[in-house]
Parts: sequence; structure tokens; C-alpha cells
Amino acid sequence: MTNTPDSGGGFPVIQYWLEKSFSPGGVKLWQTLNHKSACLSCAWGTGGQKGGFVNESGEVLQRCAKSVEAIAAELQPAIPAQFFGQYTIEQLQQLTSLECDRLGRLSYPLIFRAGSHYYERITWQEVYGLAELAFRKAPERIASYSSGRSSNEAAYLLQLLLRAIGSNNLADCSDLCHSASTVGLKEVFGSGTSMVSLNSLKESDCVVLMGSNAPANHPRLMNELIKIRESGGKIIIINPQIEIGLVKFASPAFPIKSLLKGGSDISTLYLQLIPGSDTALLVGLQKALIE
Repeated sequence: MTNTPDSGGGFPVIQYWLEKSFSPGGVKLWQTLNHKSACLSCAWGTGGQKGGFVNESGEVLQRCAKSVEAIAAELQPAIPAQFFGQYTIEQLQQLTSLECDRLGRLSYPLIFRAGSHYYERITWQEVYGLAELAFRKAPERIASYSSGRSSNEAAYLLQLLLRAIGSNNLADCSDLCHSASTVGLKEVFGSGTSMVSLNSLKESDCVVLMGSNAPANHPRLMNELIKIRESGGKIIIINPQIEIGLVKFASPAFPIKSLLKGGSDISTLYLQLIPGSDTALLVGLQKALIE
């Protein structure tokens, strides 16, 4: 569970939950949080067929602030219809990501036409008309790109549509995020996917986290790291930047430590490298092990 939607652990995460709980949409938020589904932010099974805050392993209180934020954003009122006629693209570009999110929920389609300075609201029939024209092009001229923020069902339907019209130009955000590691892993291990399972992680005595800001990007992993530390294991962090959540992390699964101590200890050893010296470190580690 993250401190804010963008940072590490600490007491403010509890404050974030309270703020959302006692907001006008608090009741609806908690009803939605207790539904049977995957997380809107990372797609991890937060509830799954069990519902609520129980994950696939039967562990309780498995929600992070990113999940709460994603659901809260979906439950916001719609952006007023006249809004985009009042603010130019240049004005909207001055907003931060958080300010954009707080504008409300998009409930209608928009288009940005060449030469204009405003987004323009259009009807769904116009959207279907534009899409139909596009999909009538030759299959080799059509490509798709699906986002990780989209659902698995939507991604499945998109690739099915592309294949049905004869195109094999399928891509998603993982192609950009993981294409390099996929090639490297396949050459070394014979498989392009990760070699570490959740069960393997639970049985580890030492975990090395290198170049990762897990508290912000993979908060669900943090509970496992806390458990490893509590069982006497070691967590080695290799990162040029000190990420607060990798030093101490507040998780709802450990409420006493979160409230009274500001979170649970994560790193046993934090190696803050000079950027670019990671290869030297890994070669040195290998040399020491061989010796």
C-alpha cells in the first residue's frame, strides 16, 4: 500500500484511506472495493471470486492506495459537457496528472481536429463511423495497441477483431515495457517470462530488488517483503535513488506497525549506486562468489 498514489509508505497512506472513506462517495467506494474482481490498477486478484480484500491465497487486507485511487477515479461525477469548450489544449497542458484526474470522469467521446485549439464532443455514432472507415483499410495497414489500464476482456476482443479482419499487427504496453527483458530471458533461460513465482518468493531467505520502485509500481509485492523480513530473511535494495517505501512501508495488512511505527522495515541493505555502476557491482558480486 503506497503512501500516496505516487510514493512510498508511511502514515499518510492511512490518512488517504480515511479521506476517501469519509468523502461523499465513501459508501459507494467501499461497496465497489468489496466486489469480486481484479484490481483496476494492476489487475492483481484483489478479491477475485472471494470478493473484497482477500486475494487468491486467502490473505486478507490485500488492497493498496493505487487500487483505491483507481476505483475512486471511476466513481467521480462526469466532467460537465461545457468544460472542453471553455479550456484550450494549451490550458489543459498546464495541469498536472493529479489535477487532470480530479476534473472528473469522462462520460462521452471527444475528438481533437486539425487546426483546432479545443477538444470537441462528438456522438457515439460519429465514433463508430470514424472507426468503420479506419477498419476498412487494407489489413496490413491496420495495427492495434492495448493499454495495461484496459481490461483483459477488452484486450481479448481487440486482438480477436484484428485477427478476424486479417491483421497480425498486435501490440500492447508490455511490448514496450518488457521487450528487452523478454529477449534476454529467453536467451539465458529459454523462457521470456519471469523465473520467480509467488510461492518461490514466499520461501526465499534473501531477495534482491534492483532498479525497482516497487512501493509505487508493485505495492502488492511489499507484503511479501515484509513477511520475509519478519521471518529473519534479508532484503537487498540496489537503486541510485533512496525510495522511502523501500526503507519503510505502511501496509494495511500490518495495521499496528503502520499506525504506531510508521510502517514495517523493508531493506536490510540499501546499496545506493552511482548511476551506470550496476555492471561493476554485479561483476564484483560474481567474482566474490567464485572466490
